[in-house]
Amino acid sequence: MHSNIFYCVLLICFNQVFSLELPDELYDKRALECMEKVKVDKAFVDKILDEDLRISKMNSKVNELMECSAASKNYLNEAGKINRDVLYNDVLIELLPLMNKTKDQAEIANKVTDECIDVIHEHTENRYMHLHNCLVDAVNK
Repeated sequence: MHSNIFYCVLLICFNQVFSLELPDELYDKRALECMEKVKVDKAFVDKILDEDLRISKMNSKVNELMECSAASKNYLNEAGKINRDVLYNDVLIELLPLMNKTKDQAEIANKVTDECIDVIHEHTENRYMHLHNCLVDAVNK
């Protein structure tokens, strides 16, 4: 079973009333280690998703969890830019199936990756929120 922590973290970064239960497959070893480090549990993760799969708010716990997850996967290169292969694989393996996109996955993953690869320009608290929202919007086009 192949799981990618970063999409788990991206998808948990909602602060809404609506709750969506994430599949257990998204909770790989890295995800669980980061959740333990930040002191959040699966209930926290499940209750922060909304029906649109968009992040509307960030808080310090969510940001800390996302930073931990990104670091654990080498999501950013030394220059602070997104590692394209990591992003592509996460879109292909995690995001598209979660959003029920089953046709032309490789093509969609390439398009989405190309569209959102440069969305992170600087180290800001909301940078992963912007990346996630870009990915979700691009998949839904």
